[in-house]
Amino acid sequence: MDKTLTDRRIRRTQKLLKESLIELMSEKDFKDITIKDITEHADLNRGTFYLHYADTYELLKAVEDGVTGDLQSMIDSHLEQAHAEQSLIPVLLPVIRYIVKNEKLCRNLFENDYASDFHTAIHSLIYQNGYRIIEQRFRFSPTAFSDYFFEFVTYGLIGVLRKWINGGMRESEDELARIGNDAVMSLARTFFGAPA
Repeated sequence: MDKTLTDRRIRRTQKLLKESLIELMSEKDFKDITIKDITEHADLNRGTFYLHYADTYELLKAVEDGVTGDLQSMIDSHLEQAHAEQSLIPVLLPVIRYIVKNEKLCRNLFENDYASDFHTAIHSLIYQNGYRIIEQRFRFSPTAFSDYFFEFVTYGLIGVLRKWINGGMRESEDELARIGNDAVMSLARTFFGAPA
């Protein structure tokens, strides 16, 4: 069989399984979702599931990794613009737009108590990328003091995103990006002084 066709079938099957999991997570807690639920929803058999994933946790991890990979790619492609504009907005806006476009997926992952790997990955993504932008802008020497700053703003941005999602996304994408940027940059000026 043609390898391209096989790869396409594998990707299609994995996509169906991931979409089924996300749909089911809107209806019930992740811990209550069975492989049978997922395969019936995807109109696939259990054997097909096991060709791709060992269990529901491995499938959830694949979904989480897909989201964090997408987000990191977006950040990487806008990081230079963020440095040039000395603002987080060029990075925040694509992330916010991704959340809007994938609202059900992101809502389910943010609200899922079993998605601890996702929460950790989002924390790491915000922390590391924010560090790169702020360090370039303010030219500070890393200390325990700066670590506290980044922990604070990382959890703050996660909290802002969760509140926005849970509040029905009333603010526009641009408004939310501005809120995040203004909060982080004004706090950075307090911590690190005038930008370099």
